[in-house]
Amino acid sequence: MQTEAQSSELEQIADSLEPLNLDWLSLGIAIVVFIASIVLARFARRGLRQLAGRVDIGSPALWAASARISSWLIVFFGLVGSLRVLGIDFIPLMAGLGVAAVIVAVALRPFLENFAAGLTLQLQRPIEVGDQISVAGVEGEVKELTARTVVIRTMDGRTVHIPNSTVLESPITNFTDGPQRRSVIDVGLAYDTNLAEAVEVMISAVAAAPGVIQEPPPEAFIHEFADSTINARVRFWHEPQIRAGWTIRHEVAVAIKRALDERDIEIAFPQRVLWQGDADGEPALPGLS
Repeated sequence: MQTEAQSSELEQIADSLEPLNLDWLSLGIAIVVFIASIVLARFARRGLRQLAGRVDIGSPALWAASARISSWLIVFFGLVGSLRVLGIDFIPLMAGLGVAAVIVAVALRPFLENFAAGLTLQLQRPIEVGDQISVAGVEGEVKELTARTVVIRTMDGRTVHIPNSTVLESPITNFTDGPQRRSVIDVGLAYDTNLAEAVEVMISAVAAAPGVIQEPPPEAFIHEFADSTINARVRFWHEPQIRAGWTIRHEVAVAIKRALDERDIEIAFPQRVLWQGDADGEPALPGLS
């Protein structure tokens, strides 16, 4: 049954392409229409590329891909118009081309998904070239936005190409979207620490550390009572770049340690206390001697 249906479609296509009694006028008009579509396609591609250089929307690679697809569509419709002028019934041929188009669409599905995702990224613009971001487990600077991938240069010098669809579906952390960002350092204090004094010392040390932004000012809070330490959480603002975060966190950590040492405030570590009895030497448990 399926073979007979396919044979019928092929016969219809063949009938539509049988030699026709053409006059020179129709043939000339068909040729002119097709050539005009080619010329129009070139003008369209050139116009889109020039527009890409004038507007700040989208990457050059995405504009180039859009221009190429637009030119192909114009030539295709020019071909359809030429065949119609010649009197060829294009509907059976379109049925055959539709099957081929479905096959091609399935084969090109990853490219089409990434192209659509790239178009969405260009329109919404959550990231731009030069931004420092973290996405899909990759952290670095955006070097290029293409029709298929986002190109990231990591801080250790690697170049990573992430598919646009993956970027669009993943949480994006844009470190450089704002003028500054905040970092946090936790400090474990001994249980006999004067907490008010420790908080004051840490805030003063962080404020004096190189690279720390003074507004908003640094903060320090007692965060939790852990097994071996009383944990304080220190918050401070700095420049948004990734490397700046590393450098300034180092400076802040050194400044806190130095300031606490100068005031004989202990940064505690996990420890266990064994207690055998009371102050008079009595055993802790009955029956022990």
